[in-house]
Amino acid sequence: MAQYLETVYASDSWMEQYTNSEQSGISRAELLTSQENFSFLYEGIPHSVYAESESWIRVHYPTSGQYKKKNLVRARQYVYVTGKDSSASGSLQSGRYVFGYQNGIAGVFFFDAVDPMAPELDDLPQNQYVQIGDLADGDIALTSARNGFLEMTPNVWVGCTGSMRSGSRYTANASMQIQSHLGANRPYVIYTYEDVSVDVRDCAPSSGFVNEKEDAVFRWRFEEYSRTAEQIVQQAAYQFRWRVSGESSYQESTVTSGMESHTVPAGTFPESGSIDWCVRVQSDDGVWSDWSSWMTLTTQDSLSTPSGLSPDMSYVDGNLPQQFSWRHTIATGTAQSAFELQYRTGEEEDWQELAAAQTQQTSVLLPQDTLPTGKGEWRVRTANSDGVWGDWSQIASVIVRARPLAPSLGQIDPAPKPCIRWQAQDQQGYQVQVGPVDSGQRYGDEKEWRCPEFLPDGSYQVGVRIQNRFGLWSEWVQTSIQVQNHPEGEIQLLGRASGCGISLTWDAAGDFVGYLVRRDGTKIAQVDACAYTDRLCWDKHRYEVLGEMANGHYVSSGVVTLACRMDCAALCGLEEEDEWIFLQVRRDSVPEHRLEQVATVTYQHYDGMTLPQAQTNGSQDRRHHFLFSLPDRRQVEKLLALTGQSVIYKDPWGYCLTGVLEQLEVAFAQCPEIAFSIVETERREVHAD
Repeated sequence: MAQYLETVYASDSWMEQYTNSEQSGISRAELLTSQENFSFLYEGIPHSVYAESESWIRVHYPTSGQYKKKNLVRARQYVYVTGKDSSASGSLQSGRYVFGYQNGIAGVFFFDAVDPMAPELDDLPQNQYVQIGDLADGDIALTSARNGFLEMTPNVWVGCTGSMRSGSRYTANASMQIQSHLGANRPYVIYTYEDVSVDVRDCAPSSGFVNEKEDAVFRWRFEEYSRTAEQIVQQAAYQFRWRVSGESSYQESTVTSGMESHTVPAGTFPESGSIDWCVRVQSDDGVWSDWSSWMTLTTQDSLSTPSGLSPDMSYVDGNLPQQFSWRHTIATGTAQSAFELQYRTGEEEDWQELAAAQTQQTSVLLPQDTLPTGKGEWRVRTANSDGVWGDWSQIASVIVRARPLAPSLGQIDPAPKPCIRWQAQDQQGYQVQVGPVDSGQRYGDEKEWRCPEFLPDGSYQVGVRIQNRFGLWSEWVQTSIQVQNHPEGEIQLLGRASGCGISLTWDAAGDFVGYLVRRDGTKIAQVDACAYTDRLCWDKHRYEVLGEMANGHYVSSGVVTLACRMDCAALCGLEEEDEWIFLQVRRDSVPEHRLEQVATVTYQHYDGMTLPQAQTNGSQDRRHHFLFSLPDRRQVEKLLALTGQSVIYKDPWGYCLTGVLEQLEVAFAQCPEIAFSIVETERREVHAD
């Protein structure tokens, strides 16, 4: 450790006079005297006696302006002695008197604790400089000297090495005279300084991982040991070294900076393995610290295991964008470089990739309609800064409520009865529309539907939607088709009136799987044979038979116009084998047909209103009341057997209806009179597929 010496002369000095420990005056002169005068009767107590008169010399020395950043470790005072004197009386029981001098506080008469190493007054030379006082590192006076002045007291003192006799009177006088700062030989002090030692502490990181792909920041704490320096010592520069572990060569950077950190740019360190680093600092007084110890860091990142998955154990709306998030949990605290998110439904065992990206973002926004409905599970894994995948996270579960994805349409054969095929997931029901034909809402997982009606040639819009287990419908998926019939064969249609109906027969030449009978453009029958009897006809009708081929195309017979005339009213059951019951007369009067029609209406009364408000759904009930006579008892029995069954009623006045024979009364006589009622029902001759 380098040392620096500096001689400084006193800037001030004076003598303080005390009588019985009370200050009685201060003197500044060319010569200053330090003295102690004792005179007392010893009676066994006390063991120490203050002087009755004494004087102290005070000397001030200014500190250096040159070594403000150095530690003051020693101050040796030199004074020019011009006189000295000592005397004593009173015999000691044991020991001897000691007249000494030192740089300390006077005024105490010692008799049993005299410092044997202290210089004695008799040995003090005159008319020359003498060292009186030597403050070493650690003395309070030396530590406080950097506050402006160092105060020293070149004083004399009196003591004894033994014991006194009780009842004896004792006197002791000692003095020393020096030249003050006003004299030719001024007191002076020799200051000894040392460099303030500096060190590095709390280096970080001292172990663990350093990410070579990012700027690496190395930190430390500059520490200085300025016990008595007047000014604070600070860092002015540093040197940073690093090396590949196991190698002797290193790279060094010398930086003039007070920053207690050093940044190594990304890409400097090797991608795998480990590196060592150390640092030392220099103070602004030019003093270098020792090098820190080498610290080893690995450049191989640890593996991650994501945590904090969200959502978990909750419902999500699959028709809205959903954010899935996680925490990239890794011991080194580095950011992720990529992620992979997998998903599976509750029925699946294999995982499917749902999202993946090379990003530090620990969340992903899934577009709407991405997640299938029902219970699902998801997990995620992340890659560390080296691009190495970590472990899969714990499994998180969700329940997705959402309309199903729209089905995917397959190829459609543009036949007059087109067959619509599609693919779909989570289907529990479906609905198909082809032009004016609607399948209605159907339940099932079948993914094929053939239009039950022959469509005329032209362009048609096709739409399909499906329903899932939650009863939610998908969006419609639509396309257009151009229907064009390709007939192969021939049909010759014949017809005639037969009783209360029209009998149709035809000759067919072709490969037909069935025949469709139309009346006035409306489908009335689907048959396999080449014959059909229409019992719901009345007056003139236009008939056409379509022969259906296996490929959905058809052959038309062309239109034939036929007429059915009713001479009287008639009634029969719906089954083809049922016979007609003819209603021609009424005893003593004419036949009667009376119609009663009732609408379904709900009336609701509200506060503040006198009359109710009506609510109707458009439904109606029609009840037909008839009065006839049947001369034939067998016909009466047939009519009675139809009570409660669906029947057909026709008459010459234009009525042709179907309904339930709900009520029947017979007044038996030679010609029984019959009163019956039919509740009319919707007339659907052929039900759609």
